[in-house]
Amino acid sequence: MDHLNAQRGLVNLFTSDSYRLLCLLADLQTDTLDGKRVRESQEEIAELFHVSKGKLNPLMQSLVASGCIQKYRARSGYTVTPLGTQVVDHIGQLEAMAQRLEGPDAAEEKDTDVRLA
Repeated sequence: MDHLNAQRGLVNLFTSDSYRLLCLLADLQTDTLDGKRVRESQEEIAELFHVSKGKLNPLMQSLVASGCIQKYRARSGYTVTPLGTQVVDHIGQLEAMAQRLEGPDAAEEKDTDVRLA
């Protein structure tokens, strides 16, 4: 049981605003001649993420500091690094594993809670 609680704690840690923002940025990436990048401005990202630019800036800075994203040239967006992609993939796997361990009833209950919110 302690293992399950530890795993839930880890999943909760990475389902924070920073992780959710990293997932959004990964989804926003588009192919360019130089590779993938997020073309949206910080204002557009803040709007899509439903936060103010003031709340977004520290989250973006923490993702840059952690090495999950990097600036793509001055004033022209961001790229999700291979590390950031790995974080998204691994946390997604942990979330799926946690849902399987909780069983189908817990997943249905969670879906109902989301719909009611």
